[in-house]
Amino acid sequence: MTTITYHDIAHALQELELSQDSNVIAHASLAAFGDVRGGVASVLGALLATCGTVVMPTFTYQTMVWPESGPPDNACTYGNHVEENAGAILFSPELPADDSLGQVAETLRRHRLAARSGHPILSFAAAGAHAPEIVNAQSLENPLGPLEWLYEHGGDVVLMGVDHRANTAIHLAEKLVGRKQFIRWAVGEERAYRLPGFPGCSNGFNAIAGKLAWSVQQTTVGMATIQRIALKKLVEAAMQMIQENPHALLCDDPQCERCNAVRKT
Repeated sequence: MTTITYHDIAHALQELELSQDSNVIAHASLAAFGDVRGGVASVLGALLATCGTVVMPTFTYQTMVWPESGPPDNACTYGNHVEENAGAILFSPELPADDSLGQVAETLRRHRLAARSGHPILSFAAAGAHAPEIVNAQSLENPLGPLEWLYEHGGDVVLMGVDHRANTAIHLAEKLVGRKQFIRWAVGEERAYRLPGFPGCSNGFNAIAGKLAWSVQQTTVGMATIQRIALKKLVEAAMQMIQENPHALLCDDPQCERCNAVRKT
């Protein structure tokens, strides 16, 4: 197996025409590359050295709690969550990102130059020229604010060894086109939070791949495919799909509460 180096990854990103003028929302799987000399530090280092600003989700689902009752059609079952609620972890800026986000996102969160937004479930970390502006674009009422900033400022999506199921920017398209959002609850160090604007399921997002065929730049490093997509083109393609078919991009799991709630509306 060929060993992948920092320079291999940096060269691939430059091949996709990313530069210090690029502000990106990145999603990365270290394992997808294979053997990487320097591990996660090489992947993140190449991103930070190539792009002007790097943003990654650092979500903390471990803070979530469930009330005994709540609004209807909210894609959740109320009550009977005593054990889950007892095990919830209080959100703080030092709380690690959920394991599902991967090692690269958690390493960015811990980076000495990174800023992190304060949403108790859907925080983002960012490092680079526009990091403060991007994390400050988020509020409790507008969890997708960092994505809106990137959308308005010509940002890009970079997928490194992951597919569109990890592509959080598609949630922005769902919001902009008026697709149902949800309410969730979390606990912090000082109080509990009621959090609107929680997005739907992403397990059906790979259906957008064909729609983006002419918009994607991609290359391969080791075993990983790296894709660059202009965020504006991605969002507009997803919005068009949903406008043409209200069930577009929903998953096919008959037990998925969020997708079923969207179908009802």
